Amino acid sequence: MYCTKCGAKLPRDAKFCMNCGKPVSAIVSAKAVELKASPANAAVPTKVVEPTAAPLGRNDVSSSDASSNGSSLESAAFVGEPEKSCEAGACGASSALQEDASPKRPETLRGAVNATKHRSRRRVPMVVLVALAMALAAGTAYAAYRVYADVWLPAQQAQNEQTVEAPEEITYSVETRSMDVSVPVDPYDAPGKREAQKWYYPHIEASTQSDAVDKINAALEESMRTDVEKTNAAPDTAKDMGGAIVFICQYRSITLTYIDNDIVCVRDQRYDTGWGPHGSTTVTGCAYSLETGDPIDPVSAFGLTPEQAKSAVADAVTAYLATDPSDILSTNAVVRDITNMCLMSPALGSGVDVENPLDGCSHFYIASEGLVFATEDHQMGSYAYGRREILVAPSDGSLAKVGDTVAIEAPMGFSGSGQIPSQ
Repeated sequence: MYCTKCGAKLPRDAKFCMNCGKPVSAIVSAKAVELKASPANAAVPTKVVEPTAAPLGRNDVSSSDASSNGSSLESAAFVGEPEKSCEAGACGASSALQEDASPKRPETLRGAVNATKHRSRRRVPMVVLVALAMALAAGTAYAAYRVYADVWLPAQQAQNEQTVEAPEEITYSVETRSMDVSVPVDPYDAPGKREAQKWYYPHIEASTQSDAVDKINAALEESMRTDVEKTNAAPDTAKDMGGAIVFICQYRSITLTYIDNDIVCVRDQRYDTGWGPHGSTTVTGCAYSLETGDPIDPVSAFGLTPEQAKSAVADAVTAYLATDPSDILSTNAVVRDITNMCLMSPALGSGVDVENPLDGCSHFYIASEGLVFATEDHQMGSYAYGRREILVAPSDGSLAKVGDTVAIEAPMGFSGSGQIPSQ
């Protein structure tokens, strides 16, 4: 035990300080107070004071120095107090608490600031790494988009364009076919005499299968076959006719005159007779859609309205008659008669077998020169003057002019009486 006033060492059972006379009870009370306020019982750490004057400790001070300079001894005693307290065990308890508290949490303002700095230094790299990772991801996504938009997508589109083959363009060819016919020559002048003939019609071939072409071929062949069978069955003697006038078709030929990717047009020429002074030659036309196979009016197929067609016919007939006038009719009479009937169905005329015309037949047909109008017998003059096939609307690029005649050479296989050659 030591005196808290002078620092002198006291005996264990002393009641007064032998040096300064301070009561021991006061020393014990002060010591108790000191222990209660010591680091062992308080949470606030104390700063450990390093003993800077170790040579001046109590063991090195002589008794004479202590007696002659009491104040120096007292100062030395207080300087060495931490060491003495450690000997008493208080310092060890405080040091242990401080060592336990330091690694867990900062106990001073400086320690808190330092800990915060250390934590910030550890977390800043993580934030930077996250930012870099996000930037890298965004850059990668944008680069992938540019590769997709600029490289992959155009390449894929080009590949698809190459993969999808363009539809094959259909090409057409025409084969001329024929049917054998037994034609009565003249039941009155040559009873029982018949003549073998060939009647011709076109057969269209398409580069690919086409229902429309098949339909057109079937219509042409069926119309021709019907007339062939009817002529083959016609009587060849007057007595077999029973006194009645029987009209038969003595010759027929269907010729293809125009074809493109949309339409095909045919010219149908026939010679019918009732065994009178002469028969009647009739030329009609019919256009067909290569998409549907259905018949189309040649005028609308060429792109004209009915009124435009009538006006074109009047101009064409007038232009023709200006160079080759009618032998018995005036130009006004011819133009008036033709324009009044040009849009009527030829099946209503006397020169056509009304039982078997081509569906949609017309006085017009389309040729390479353009739209052609075919007149009937007696329309432009006498029977001897004949009929004409006149260009009424030239095609684009055609060198032909309105009013020119068009000559279509139909295959001929007939040599009997009454055949009137085409004019």
